[in-house]
Amino acid sequence: MQCQMEVDQMMESKTGHGISYRCYGDPEGKPVFYFHGWPGSRHEGQLFSDLAKENNCLLVAPERPGYGRSSAVGHLSLRSWALLMGELSDHLGLPAFSVMGLSGGGPHACAVMSCLSSKVDRGALLVPMGPMNAREGVLRMHPLQRLMAEITPLAPWFPKTLMAMVRPLLRRTPGLTLWAMRRFLLPDCDQKALSRKELQPILQKTMAESLIHGISGMYGDGLRFLEPWQHTLDAVSCPVKIWHGFADTIVPIEFGMYLASKIKDSEGEWLEQEGHFSVPMAHAQACFKFLSQ
Repeated sequence: MQCQMEVDQMMESKTGHGISYRCYGDPEGKPVFYFHGWPGSRHEGQLFSDLAKENNCLLVAPERPGYGRSSAVGHLSLRSWALLMGELSDHLGLPAFSVMGLSGGGPHACAVMSCLSSKVDRGALLVPMGPMNAREGVLRMHPLQRLMAEITPLAPWFPKTLMAMVRPLLRRTPGLTLWAMRRFLLPDCDQKALSRKELQPILQKTMAESLIHGISGMYGDGLRFLEPWQHTLDAVSCPVKIWHGFADTIVPIEFGMYLASKIKDSEGEWLEQEGHFSVPMAHAQACFKFLSQ
């Protein structure tokens, strides 16, 4: 089956999940599954469409359950997500593919690399979230992020309530939300990266779309982040490259360094004066060159 480019497509899985996705780049190129951030949607792949085409990559951008048009059917573990991606590759007639995980997409990329090792050629992780047992990373998280991570197992109503409170703002005024992030939360390198005018429509669209049906996508991601998925990293056998910045205030660089220490065939680029958003904007070209090999 050939991907239709930049149109909404759906796969109905054996487990009853409807997985929405879009394809970008070169329809005849090397397949790469792109796993979006937290929150995110299929539209996030548009950020890298031109680079994918330049590097002869077919970028497949699926939405996780609860985001955008993907249905929410109970909670999905990281392993279950990986098996769904195996179904998607079969659905598209792709015997092998590479993976690219950005931020909250990092754990999902790692799950696919570990559970579908015979199918995955290469893995690229950009500012990836790591497991909660990477304590140095946890300690450097924003206090609110750390509170949500630590309290969720004890009081799941707390993060649900908080997400429900902020959802209307994120959904209805994504431009204001991005402006507030730039102004009050991010270092200069990220403020500069996000100020690029061509990015604003894509970022606003993906943020609004991610929450169109509620907070189940965000909450489901949060539960998967808390799984003890560090135990699966030994099974990753493909070459992996990680890009992370020392100035990242969203996902501390210690998470990327932890993943590099646990994945056998991995290489890390630890970038001075780069943050959470400047890394993918400045280093995506190198990422696609690695994936297209």
